[in-house]
Amino acid sequence: MRKLAVLSIMMWIGGFFWLLCTCRVVLVAQQEEKKGGEEKEITVEDAEKEAAKAKGEGEYTKEEYEEFQKSLNNPDLKARADGLIQFFKAHPKSKLGEYGMTVVPTILPQLYEQKNMNALGSVAESLLELKPDDLAALGYAVEAFYAEKDYTKATKYGELLYGKKPTVQIAQLLAQSFDQLKNEPKFAVYAEKCTSELPSKEAFYYSVKLAHYYVTARKDIPKSAAHFQKALSAYGEEVPPGYNATSWGQEKAFAYSIIGRNDFDRKQYGAAVAAYNNSLKLFRQNDEAFYYLGMSYWGANDTFSALKSFAKGYSLNKPYSKMCRERMEILYKGLHNGSLEGLDSVVRAAAAEMK
Repeated sequence: MRKLAVLSIMMWIGGFFWLLCTCRVVLVAQQEEKKGGEEKEITVEDAEKEAAKAKGEGEYTKEEYEEFQKSLNNPDLKARADGLIQFFKAHPKSKLGEYGMTVVPTILPQLYEQKNMNALGSVAESLLELKPDDLAALGYAVEAFYAEKDYTKATKYGELLYGKKPTVQIAQLLAQSFDQLKNEPKFAVYAEKCTSELPSKEAFYYSVKLAHYYVTARKDIPKSAAHFQKALSAYGEEVPPGYNATSWGQEKAFAYSIIGRNDFDRKQYGAAVAAYNNSLKLFRQNDEAFYYLGMSYWGANDTFSALKSFAKGYSLNKPYSKMCRERMEILYKGLHNGSLEGLDSVVRAAAAEMK
């Protein structure tokens, strides 16, 4: 059953093709910028006017002015931004450098509109070296590097942006990026934020993947069960996108078995019986489920049903079969004054039901 985790992950990833269309992280930064609101947007023409004014006041040399103008009027947007940034680094006290740095942020949305993500990421990253708290540059950097599948940089800038402006959209992008990097603990951090904020159907694939992560990597049955409950409540009998009837049945069988184990561990035997029976309706070859179903019936004082469950698990001849046999003999002896006479007929009857 654990192999189903691989299937779930593949389908979960497939469900994220919509992310680039709907998760516009950059809008967060743009909206933040607009709060300042009433300042006039700086254009190339504005910068040229200010530069000419400063030139008349003798604030820089002719060579500096020519170097600045060459960068400012470069028709290639990336080259223009790179040139202005380099000019600022070379002449940090120059008024021209200051004017140039007011132009660079206006280049980012132009590159974004052109869908030139490679250039966008490069320019945004260069700008962040000088202005690390620039929200707009962070937003553009995150989305550009995500689009370019540079998940290391996408998470680097994404976490910085999330720290300043936490939204579920940024959490989604970070969860997906950390998943691509095979960083399960970090994936879990941001996927948890998604499941707590998104509607159950939108959070479905996070819930499924988190459920598998907690049971496989963390051995945390309660958390796994909680996420499987969320996943089941999202779709129930309806087949989720990315699944077919068979694969969804397999996923549900595994989910119910984890939920059953959580109920058993909490000594909620009636709930455990219901969960394990739901699991076995979908996958009857689960020896572990039969073992814990028997233990749950036993805990609920239904010894007849417990015996049948142990016998069925034993008939499968799988890893839990030995434990089923041991428990079955203990229970049978307790009911028959220490004798095992007649137990074989119980085993044969159970085996016949399993055919």
